Amino acid sequence: MKRLLVALLGLALFAATPASAAPKASADVVKVTLRQKMLTAAAGQRITFQVALDIAPHWHLYAHGDTNFIGIDLDPDESFPLEEYEATYPAGQPGEFFGETVMTVVGKQVINAEAMVPPKLAKGVHKVRLALTVQACDDKMCLAPDLVPVELELTVK
Repeated sequence: MKRLLVALLGLALFAATPASAAPKASADVVKVTLRQKMLTAAAGQRITFQVALDIAPHWHLYAHGDTNFIGIDLDPDESFPLEEYEATYPAGQPGEFFGETVMTVVGKQVINAEAMVPPKLAKGVHKVRLALTVQACDDKMCLAPDLVPVELELTVK
């Protein structure tokens, strides 16, 4: 009888515990890391950098360019001091979500990016700000999309 009471009390406490650990937005299930936080380059030189994604198990993102859902997208901020920006995204793998064919991105992935340091950009330290758009889904639901800030420091020599 005592074991039954302890089990019931434990179950009641578990049920009363708020679901604060449950993800509420896409950034809750995607860890975004800039592999190079500081770069040094001369004016007129191309720079490259990588943004690593670590997507929690049982969740997926939509590949860049997906036409059904919000795909990953790494966009420069309005204050972006660089030119000729390009990003190469993970290709994704085909899947189905609510009867729609989609391209999904799962697990650990990398976005490769490059840009030109403008020839007339002043020497010194510049903040390079971007935002990564993500929308995470599992097999039952999608979380709210998020803009995850990404920032690196560029020293122009």
